[in-house]
Order: sequence, then C-alpha cells, then structure tokens
Amino acid sequence: MQKSVRYNEGHALFLSAVARKEGTKRGYLSKKTAENSRWHDKFFALYQNILFYSENEQSARPAGIYLLEGCTCERSPAPKMSTAGKEALEKQVRVLNEQRVSIH
Repeated sequence: MQKSVRYNEGHALFLSAVARKEGTKRGYLSKKTAENSRWHDKFFALYQNILFYSENEQSARPAGIYLLEGCTCERSPAPKMSTAGKEALEKQVRVLNEQRVSIH
C-alpha cells in the first residue's frame, strides 16, 4: 500500500537548500524535456530519498522534485557507438586538447 506524502512549499524550499549544500550527490545531469524530446543540463542534488533539480546551482527554487521512496538503481551498459560517432568524439577531444594547449 502506498503511503501519502505531505509537505508544504516552505519545507520543500528548505530541503532543497540543504540538498544544494549538504546533499549526498550534487552535479549536472541531462534531463529529457517532454515537449520536444531534447536533452538539457540541469543541476541535481540528492538529499536522503529526495532528488531535487533546478536550472543551475544558484537557483533559489527547485524546478522539480523526485521522491525516490521504494526506487532502485542499477548501472546499464553504455550504448554502442558507431565508427562515425567514435571519430567525431575523438575529433572533439583533439580540438579541446588543442584549445587547452593554446590557452596555457
């Protein structure tokens, strides 16, 4: 039987602030939007069993909250990349390395 969850906006904002400062895991992940199926980087912060996300690390209000009660997580293998995809990735890495060398 699923339990109901009660919280108010003030409590959610407080927990979001705690998560940004003291959360178990914090960082940027890609989130797929519903309206156009594109991926956007969002800042995520995990605190206990609550995953908050916002536009960036400085956002005062979370854009969304996921309650992870009863959820499990498992690592899945990375999708296989085509030869063309590997070559494009290697080219990007070379360009970034060249830029890094020229900056120093």
